[in-house]
Order: sequence, then C-alpha cells, then structure tokens
Amino acid sequence: MNIITTGILGVFLVLAISAGLTTTFTGVKDTNFYVNWVGTFFMCGTPFQIMMAVVWGHKVPVFVNKLAQPLKGMLLAGMFVLAGAIITPILFFAVGQGVMSPILIHYTIQSVGVSLLVIIVFGCWPINKLTTNSLLLGLGTLVYCYALNYILFKLFYNYSFMAGAPFYTEALEPGGLFNGIIALTFAVTVAAMVMVLIMFEMWPVPKIVKSVKQPLFGLVGTVLLFLISAVIYYFFVGIIGMEPMDFMVQGPVCIIFGAFLVDNMMQFQLFVNLQQPFKGVAKLVICLISAFAMYRLYEWALPLFVGSELPAGAATGYAKEAWIGTAMLGITFPVINIISGAFDFWPIKRASSTEVTVEAVKQS
Repeated sequence: MNIITTGILGVFLVLAISAGLTTTFTGVKDTNFYVNWVGTFFMCGTPFQIMMAVVWGHKVPVFVNKLAQPLKGMLLAGMFVLAGAIITPILFFAVGQGVMSPILIHYTIQSVGVSLLVIIVFGCWPINKLTTNSLLLGLGTLVYCYALNYILFKLFYNYSFMAGAPFYTEALEPGGLFNGIIALTFAVTVAAMVMVLIMFEMWPVPKIVKSVKQPLFGLVGTVLLFLISAVIYYFFVGIIGMEPMDFMVQGPVCIIFGAFLVDNMMQFQLFVNLQQPFKGVAKLVICLISAFAMYRLYEWALPLFVGSELPAGAATGYAKEAWIGTAMLGITFPVINIISGAFDFWPIKRASSTEVTVEAVKQS
C-alpha cells in the first residue's frame, strides 16, 4: 500500500477516533468540561508524547520495541494517558493554584510549543550534554521544557486585564511584559513555524550557521523563527486587523494541524525526491490547503457536537475559538501521534517510513 493511500486512510481513522472522543467527553458534562478539563488533560500529555516520539523513537523502555502491534500501540497510548494523569494535577496546583482558568490553559498550550522548540530546534540541548542515556535524556528534557516554559510564562504573560474575573487572583498572575492573549497567539505562531521548519528539514538554518553545533544552531533557528513569526503576526493582526485569538485558531493552529497531516500521516515520505527548499515549498502548499479544509470541517462539525453554534470573540470568552482549537490540537493532535507513531498505522498496512528523530538535529 503506498503512502498516499495509507495516509488518507489514516486521516479518516484519526478523524473517526477524534469524533468519538469528542462525542463521549462532550456528552459527559458540557462544552466547558470538554474545552477546559479534557483539552488540558490531553495537552498535559502532549509534550511527553512529542518526547516519546522524537527522543525515544517509540523504543524506550527497551521492552516496548520488542512488542508486536497492537500491544505496542496500546502500551504507548497508555504511557501518554499516564503522563497526562501525572502532569495535569502537578500543573493544576503548581501553576493553576487549584483553579481551572485560561491562565493555566495558556501555560499548558505554550508547553507544547516550548517542547517542539527544545526537542526539534535545539536537539535536546543542554540536557544532551549531561547524559547519553535515552531514558534519562527524554525525562530530563521534559523537566527542562516545563521549567523553561514556566520562566518564559512569568517573563512574558500578563493577565491584569482579566482582574475582576471569577477565577482571577494575584497568586495566578504571572506579571509578565505582554497581554496574555497576545503572548499566547505569538507563541503558537512560533510553534507553527517550527512545524514549517520541519517540512523544510531545517533549511535554511544550516546555510546560515555553517555549523551544526548546539546551541548555536538552535539560537540561529530560534531567531529566524521569531522574525518570521513577528512578520506574520504583524501582517494578520496589525495590518489586516484580525482578532488575535481568531488569527491563532485560523492560522497557526491550522498550520500545525496541516503539518502533521502532511508529514506524520504521510510517513515523512511526501515529495521525497525533491530537494530543499522545493520539497518544503511543496509540502507547505499541501499543508495550507489541508489547514483551510480542516478548519472548515471543524467549524461545520462544531454545532453537530455541541448542539448549537458557539459565539466568537472576547465578549463571549472566545467560545468558538476555544472549542475548535481544543478539538484540533487538544484532541486530534495526540490522536495523530498515536495512530501514526504508537500504532505505526496498525491496522492499516503501511510502507516503511523514516521518522524525524532528535538525532537529525541533536549535535554534540
């Protein structure tokens, strides 16, 4: 079975499972439960899932790699759930001070972006300087990602504009430099650009740096990502005048989603015979088309799951934006990783593939 057929069948399977999860969890209580608790739980497990795929290559612990499908996939999926079960209460009490709030949710969302940046762009530096043991490298990198995320959150996020809201307390306030909504939308834009950089196989960073040593490679890559993100953010929010959260969901969130469809669901084999940057451009075009189509699909599906349309905008707490963002990245993103990585497309027959691993970007 070729990669296109496998990928398309995989996408249908992912959407079916995501729809089942959304129906189940929406029916448990209400939309707020789905967006706040379910979405946060899944996102708390996502950095671990990224680490498990890229750093461990789904081969750690060692006995996991010896298992046949579907047992291997079930165990890896269970590890993702276990990670969510451990990390969620830690963040709930350490960051959220025992309150489920937009502040906690935003911290959790940014943790995914920071994990992508540290693992993909920096190749797990500086933890890779401390150990070569795969198990310790993965877990150490995960701890480092959350610590770095906390520092960045305290430096750049400010929610004083939410003072007076029922959930708001001084203990929750990070007291950073920028409006929390603006900081979040920019952070997710950077995360989207990391996914674009992966499609370009890190081009043109090696051309600029002339070295693959860390942390220089990561620093140059990060500066490039920030500059591109700033231009994109300013164009859509500053010039066109899109509302930041609307821009975030229709733009960066959909790009991240589209990138995973183009790469993960196509086993990183799409346009394999093209050279960079042409391969990246071709992938980006497909990614943008997929992003647009998936947003329209989720926008159309929203009232089917919720029972009615949800209002958009700050006045209503970004209800529509939050639901679509949660459904896309909070729920479907981990399912993509589980189907394409943990289960290795079982029970769909697939061709051999080459996953992006940390070795591609980790330098001594």
